[in-house]
Amino acid sequence: MRARLGILPVALVGVTGCGLRPWTPSVSVAFWSEDVPSLREYAVPSSTELAGRWQIAPESPWARYHKGTLIASVDPMAGRAALPDVRRLEVAARADAAAAHVAAAGLPADTLWLLDLRGAASAAFASRLSRDAREPIAPVVTFNNWPAHDGLVPADETLAGLLTFPPRLPPPETAAHAHPVFLLDSWRLAYRFDDPGDDAFDNRYMLMPSDLPDAETLRAQGVTRVVYVVEDLDDAEVEEDDLNASFRAWQAAGIGIFIVDLAFLETVPPPVNGAWPIDWAGRLSSRGYWVRERYTLVDDPRFYARARGGFGLAFGRPFIHPGYRWVPGTGGGSLGGRGGSGG
Repeated sequence: MRARLGILPVALVGVTGCGLRPWTPSVSVAFWSEDVPSLREYAVPSSTELAGRWQIAPESPWARYHKGTLIASVDPMAGRAALPDVRRLEVAARADAAAAHVAAAGLPADTLWLLDLRGAASAAFASRLSRDAREPIAPVVTFNNWPAHDGLVPADETLAGLLTFPPRLPPPETAAHAHPVFLLDSWRLAYRFDDPGDDAFDNRYMLMPSDLPDAETLRAQGVTRVVYVVEDLDDAEVEEDDLNASFRAWQAAGIGIFIVDLAFLETVPPPVNGAWPIDWAGRLSSRGYWVRERYTLVDDPRFYARARGGFGLAFGRPFIHPGYRWVPGTGGGSLGGRGGSGG
C-alpha cells in the first residue's frame, strides 16, 4: 500500500488534502523524500524477551500504559525476519543526536515526554536518552498495531526500531521515580484522506485518552508540563488529532504543553563548568503552546467510513509475505484487519 500511494514521494511533497500523501500533523514533509530503508536480516527474540527489553517494572506508575501489541507480533517470526534497516533512517540518526544533547544538558524536572516521531526514530530517541542521561528514564511503548507486507502504515519499521535501539531500563528500585518518556508512531493515522481499498491491511490506530495518563495522574506524580516532540515545527503546527482531547484536559488542569522539534533539541547546550541542568523552564517558555478545541479526525465519520468496516473493528486473516520467512498473521483485540483498522 505504501508503494502504491507513495510512488512519487518527491513530487508529492507539496500536496495536501488529497489522497496521495500520508499527511499527519506530526510527520515532517521532509521525511517523505527519504527512501524507505532496504531490508536486512534480523535475529528476532521471542515476545517475552523483547518485552523484557522494553517493559518497565510494575513499580513504575507509567507501566500500565505500556502496549505489547507490536511486540507480540514477533512470535510467529520463528527467530529471524527480513525487516527495514532502520539504522539508515536519517530521522533516526537525528533523533539519536537530539537525545544525546538533551541527556548532556540534563532533563527538565516534573516533565512528561511524548515522542511523536516515525516509530523507529522514537525508539532511537528513547534508547539514547535512557543510556546517556544521568536521570533514570521510563520508556513507555504505545505502538498498537501489527506489521504486514500490505499494511497501510510501516509497523515493520517501528518493530525494527524496537529491535535495533533497545533502552536501558531503570532498576525496580528507581522505576517509580524515573522520567516518563512515551514513544508514539507518527504514522499511526497517516493516509487519512485515502480509501485504503480492499487489498490493504489497515493497521492504523488511535490513542484514546485512556491510553495516556489523565491530569489527576500527572498531578499525583508531580508532572507540571508535557513536552511534545515532533520532527519539524515548520510542518507540525498542531498536535496529532487523537491527542487533542488529552492535551485540552491537561491544559485545563494547569499542566503546560510545549511543542518542540528535533532541531530545537539538537541545540541544547552541554553543561558549562559542571552546571547541571540548564534552565529548562526558561528555554521552554517561548515554546508554550495553547491547545484549542478543534474538529479532528476522531470526530470525522468520513474517516471511519473510508476505513472499511469501521476504524477499530478487529478482524482479519493470516497471510505469508512472499519475500519473508515468517507469518505475521493478524491479531485480536484492538488490531486491524481486512476492512478494519487498529484501535
